[in-house]
Amino acid sequence: MRIVHALLTIAAVLTATPTIPDDGSASDIAVIAEDLGLPGVAFRVVSEREVIENVEYGVDGHGAPIDNGTPFVWGSVSKSVTAATVHSLASQQRLDLRSTVNSVLPECDSILPGDVMITDLIHHTSGLPHDVARLDVWGRTDRALDVVPTLDVTAAERGNFRYSSLNYLLLQAIVEKITAEPFANVVARETGVHTVDTVAPGHVPFFGLPRRIDTGIDAAGLGYGYLGGSIDELSRYAARQLTEQASNGLDTVPTGSGTAYGCGWYVETLSDGTEMRWHSGAVPGYFTHVALIPERHLAVVFAANRYGELEAEKLASAARSLVLTRLGLDEPRTTGLGMYEIALIASSTLAVLLALCACRILLRIRTAPGRWAPAHILMAVAAGGVLYFAMPMLTGAPISTLARWAPDMTLLFWIVLAELVVIVCALAARVFRQWTTAHV
Repeated sequence: MRIVHALLTIAAVLTATPTIPDDGSASDIAVIAEDLGLPGVAFRVVSEREVIENVEYGVDGHGAPIDNGTPFVWGSVSKSVTAATVHSLASQQRLDLRSTVNSVLPECDSILPGDVMITDLIHHTSGLPHDVARLDVWGRTDRALDVVPTLDVTAAERGNFRYSSLNYLLLQAIVEKITAEPFANVVARETGVHTVDTVAPGHVPFFGLPRRIDTGIDAAGLGYGYLGGSIDELSRYAARQLTEQASNGLDTVPTGSGTAYGCGWYVETLSDGTEMRWHSGAVPGYFTHVALIPERHLAVVFAANRYGELEAEKLASAARSLVLTRLGLDEPRTTGLGMYEIALIASSTLAVLLALCACRILLRIRTAPGRWAPAHILMAVAAGGVLYFAMPMLTGAPISTLARWAPDMTLLFWIVLAELVVIVCALAARVFRQWTTAHV
């Protein structure tokens, strides 16, 4: 009954969502914000010349109402800005996209094979792995050009699409090298995007509720994820992309999942034959989604100040649903229990069961152990070792990085690990007491 009560409590927390002040806008944006527990969102539909729809809802990390000047971190939407910057430099003959990366950036000699071209970086076909341990270094002020020599990665064979933010770290370094200017300055001049240096705290999920996190900026990561600005800035950029040459004639490669990729955009053909170019972006605490529909002369921009990695599917589905609704297409968004809820319930259940087991062993600390006690010790040690070493391998990130993306899962990880240690120590104490008693 105690276990059932604990599980019911967890389920109640997971299904609870914070109440967002009603600002009088009865829209699907408000519904999604409340359903997903998003403290603040901004949404725009624009054409090349005008704002067609505008919704600002909720509050930022300081409690101030979201408005058209509230800055968001754009996440991987930054990649299309970087690609546009590189194409602009190429149009000025300052850069040849068919040049090999190593000929422009010799610092990459130990990372990339000699045949990898700059266009491979743009298309994610360089063979670089997606090494998140090198990303999201908040407060880092180094240039990407300074970070490249410190990278300890090796690319596989070039040619196939393999999404990796390291490609765009290298593109940022190339821009810094050939211009000898700060990357943000070049981006502003070539694309009109003026990035911010700081943002209000974002939010990550913590047992179903939004928890503030002081989202920082990584100067070496502007090219792949840390450009930022208001919904005004992002929608103006999206509107310009509707008419830019790079946006209207994309050189793409297949991704292997029904879409193509080019210039920092995924490209797909919708059920009615319309071509849509889109990209989602996220850093701990912030999520964005931009979709371009050139033949409809529309761009749709969505930004939220909450993101956790295990919530990615629901947020991306909600953003896509908002876009398709504006195009007159119906694609229901993902609802119900998702990966985040399932993982949280499973981990919480395991933590509760181990806590009960540890309490039972501690209450019987002075009694003789069973004959299976040594085997149980070995099992607990093995489970703890597997958990400690397997978690970073399964998530592809060290525990310190995971703590930013999923603090509740990280807390449960340490709780379960601590419970296994308690169980091992308690069982070992009982076995040792029995052994010393038998030999006295």
